Amino acid sequence: MRNILILAAILIGASFNNPTVGQSAKKRIQPGRMYNSQDTLFSPTYGFTSQVPVGWVGTLPRETEVFLLTTGNGGFGEIYVFGRAAVDLQQLSELWKEGVDVTDKLRLKAIDPKISDQILQSEVVADGNYVQRQSRAFAATKCGNQGTCITVLAVGSEESYDNVSKAALQLLQKGTFERPSFESPYENFDWKEFLSNKLMITYDEVLGGARQTQINLCENGTFSANVKKRGIMRNVNPEYKNRMRGSWTVEGKGPEAILNLTFDKKGLSPLTVPLTLKDEELFVGDERYYASEATGCKK
Repeated sequence: MRNILILAAILIGASFNNPTVGQSAKKRIQPGRMYNSQDTLFSPTYGFTSQVPVGWVGTLPRETEVFLLTTGNGGFGEIYVFGRAAVDLQQLSELWKEGVDVTDKLRLKAIDPKISDQILQSEVVADGNYVQRQSRAFAATKCGNQGTCITVLAVGSEESYDNVSKAALQLLQKGTFERPSFESPYENFDWKEFLSNKLMITYDEVLGGARQTQINLCENGTFSANVKKRGIMRNVNPEYKNRMRGSWTVEGKGPEAILNLTFDKKGLSPLTVPLTLKDEELFVGDERYYASEATGCKK
């Protein structure tokens, strides 16, 4: 039923796109991050702000455009969150009544849709093969006055349906709309905040050699690094190897910056390297790096 109901996005006609990593007064949804009960959710593309319902956790899976909430209280419950352009709720209600053929063997439609407090809501039923009868679904849409709407599609068991649909409705009821923003998610990106207490890792393997680099960038401006090389990779920047320490600074805002590394070891020249964020990925020069929580910084 889960895969089938994901296709109900056709019924809703929506996608929750472009909530990528960034920093602003309210931080937009970040792919891969886990959001806990009552955490703030903000999508600048749709100008929508709300909170994770009590007893739920949420995440935006990478490579998707649908925000997913799951119940943290045991039992089965999922809520899919979509964004869409503004639509007349009365017209949308009629479309929901008619339903939509998702496949040649499955049709989804709403029964008895109602509009209350500017929210269209209804239980969604499925007719056809490959339908797990023990599952129930609920859909609701809320529109603001800035040209956007948010839709939730909630799925639960017979036992959990009431709680699941209630949580989905609360997410919309607590939600507010503002003017959408389409600025780059990295427009005001704070590199110092992002890099502080981060472990940066890369691994490069070629025929005849390999290199692994790990750099702990601590919030106090110090760093520790460990560069392991074998084979022909020993000849690439041969002076930078094994364990090294020093201080670091970063210059720039937005998608590009410069990282400066000054080493404690005498005779080891400072390094200045370009940093770039592209499609939620971190690059040092042309090399892909992965960032996680630092392991070598004192807290």
